[in-house]
Amino acid sequence: MEKLLDTSAEKRTAFVFQQNAPVLDPQSLSFLKKVWFQIVGEASLILYSFHQKQQLKYRDIVEKLHQDNTRAIKTVKNVEAISISEDIVTEILSKLKQFEADKKYIDKDLDLPGLAKSLGTNHSYLSRVINQVKNKSFKNYLNDLRIEYAYIDLQTNPKMRQYTIEAIASDVGFKSAESFSKKFKARYGMYPSVFLRKLNEGV
Repeated sequence: MEKLLDTSAEKRTAFVFQQNAPVLDPQSLSFLKKVWFQIVGEASLILYSFHQKQQLKYRDIVEKLHQDNTRAIKTVKNVEAISISEDIVTEILSKLKQFEADKKYIDKDLDLPGLAKSLGTNHSYLSRVINQVKNKSFKNYLNDLRIEYAYIDLQTNPKMRQYTIEAIASDVGFKSAESFSKKFKARYGMYPSVFLRKLNEGV
């Protein structure tokens, strides 16, 4: 009997609720549908955008790993071709890294025997390491460091922009402005004088 009464009460409650529930007109229903579809559409776009970003991020990571692996394999092959013990090669590379960090390459009188002596090795080992691992001659190795230094310093040091090309060349380790200008153009596609003008014009 109690179960019948409970069921009857539930039915009456549901009936009252249905009777008092607001009735939406077709225009309101249409508006709600539009809002719903808009929310779903925006959510889909957000999810798609997130997915695309994740895909690009994953692709970049894979590409970087591939490049790192390629460089590592190439370095190992180059080290094997040097015919010098790996420990010596590692030591020379470590000292070259410090040499670059200290910007000692801007010394105009620096030569291979002098650098080898300062690094505590012989010039034959040093030459082979630079040739095989850096993939360039000693002269090009120094010139590339000097040109890169000039390129960065001209952008970050306003005082240097006031110098003549001859003074800049001398300051970064070149013995002649002509050699500096040719190397700069070969590396960056324009003469340092043009680069200076663009910097001063704010181009």
